[in-house]
Amino acid sequence: MICCGGKGECVSIRKGRRAICGCEFSGQPPVSSPTQFPLREKRKAATRRSLIKSAQALFATQGYENTTLEAIAEHAGLHVQTLYRHFSNKLELAAAGGEDFLDRFREAITDPQRTDTTFEFWREWVRSTTTEITKNDGGRQYREFLLQLFGPPTISSQIIRIAQQYQDLLTESLAKDFDEPAEALGTARLVAIMLWGANAHVLRLHATQADYDLVAGVVEVIDSVEKHFRHLLR
Repeated sequence: MICCGGKGECVSIRKGRRAICGCEFSGQPPVSSPTQFPLREKRKAATRRSLIKSAQALFATQGYENTTLEAIAEHAGLHVQTLYRHFSNKLELAAAGGEDFLDRFREAITDPQRTDTTFEFWREWVRSTTTEITKNDGGRQYREFLLQLFGPPTISSQIIRIAQQYQDLLTESLAKDFDEPAEALGTARLVAIMLWGANAHVLRLHATQADYDLVAGVVEVIDSVEKHFRHLLR
C-alpha cells in the first residue's frame, strides 16, 4: 500500500499477511502516487478513443445494424469485456464520438479568454474540423459513416439531442455578441438555428455527393449567415 505516513514519504508496515498503511498510526489519510492515476486515465482515454474509432470504421463499412460489439472490440484489439467497461451498449458507443467532440466544443466556446465573435469562432471550428476529416481520403469514410448515422431512428434521436446542445451553446455565445438575453427566443436563437441547420445541410450534401467540397461548403454557409446578421454585433 502506498501512503505518506503523514511525513511526505511512502511508508508501509506489514503485519502478518496484511499490509497496514503507516498513516493509520499517524492519523493521516493514505494517498496514492502522484503519477499513478494520471497514467491510468491516459490509458483509459486511449482505449476509449480506439473503441470509438473502430466503431466508426465498422459502421461505415458494415452498417450500424450489422456491426456487433464483439466485432468492434476485436477491431480495436481488445476483449469485449473491456468495451463494456467503457460503453454499456452499441447506441452509447455510436453517440460517443459526437459527445466527446461536443465536450471539446463546449470548453472552447465558453473559454473566458475568447476574443473572437461567434461567427469567427464557428467558421474556424468547422473549417479546421472538416479539413481534418477530408485530408486523408477526401472524407470518404466520414461520408459512409454519415450515411449509416442518418438511417436508424435510434441514432437519429441521439443526433438531434446533441444538435440541440450545439444550438444552445451557439445561442449563448451569440446572445453576448448581440447583447440580448440568451433565454429569450430572440435573434441569437434564430441565428444559432440557422448556423447549425446550414451546417447539417452541408453534411448531408457531403454524404450524398462524392465530389462535394465539404470545407468550402461549410465556410460558404457561415459567410452567408454572417452577411445578413453582422450588423447586430456589439
